Amino acid sequence: MKYLETSQIIPLKGMSYTMYEIEGDDKILRMLTYIPDVNELHVYPKPPVKKLYKPELCREIASENFLKLWEDGESKKG
Repeated sequence: MKYLETSQIIPLKGMSYTMYEIEGDDKILRMLTYIPDVNELHVYPKPPVKKLYKPELCREIASENFLKLWEDGESKKG
């Protein structure tokens, strides 16, 4: 299992980070989007995209970063 991240600026919200839990080279198991400036967090247990396009453009992150945000997002859901 590995964890990857991409980022982009969202106008009026700040920097958005999309993080992926990846199996193998590019199979997405779970993903989340986090915008810290507005404290917005969305978790996707069944991601709309199943295969990561151009994983070489992502940066690898520590599993703890993903798992902590995932736990926070799941607790807010319900």
